[in-house]
Amino acid sequence: MTQTVRTLMWLMLAVLAALVSYSGFRGYLGPELLLNFANTVYC
Repeated sequence: MTQTVRTLMWLMLAVLAALVSYSGFRGYLGPELLLNFANTVYC
């Protein structure tokens, strides 16, 4: 494996990990979760 191919594979792996993390945080921090959290704090 050449250095360019190895670097490209690591870059694609990093992009995939970033997309999975972003979608996970987007799903976890949805509007209904934030509203429920705000209601439990203030009530």
